[in-house]
Amino acid sequence: RKADLLTAIEFIIDGSGGAISTGQKGHIRLPFAGTIISAALAADQSGSIVIDIWKDTLANFPPTDADSITASAPPTLSSAQVSLDSTLTGWTTAFSYGDFLAFNVDSCTTITRVTLTLVARRS
Repeated sequence: RKADLLTAIEFIIDGSGGAISTGQKGHIRLPFAGTIISAALAADQSGSIVIDIWKDTLANFPPTDADSITASAPPTLSSAQVSLDSTLTGWTTAFSYGDFLAFNVDSCTTITRVTLTLVARRS
């Protein structure tokens, strides 16, 4: 069944050898509709980072802070190297075919490379 298909949506942020700076780091266009069921961070070293995720349609591109889907629970590492959130409290988890996700680093210390992995169930 198509609804049982899980897909990883990965986004890598690289500080080119230095601590990752704040601000927008890029966009991904989603080639299917679905629901996000978890968010994980894996960093090159222990440190702290907060990454907000913004979502919008092609017609409203680019997404902005007002389009945040993470409520008050963005993907976060706090003096850690890995994290997993499968609760996604307050998140807007549903997305449509063709929606864009934008990734914005709100804060970072120490970490020079991090992978954000969203697991989604296709609908």
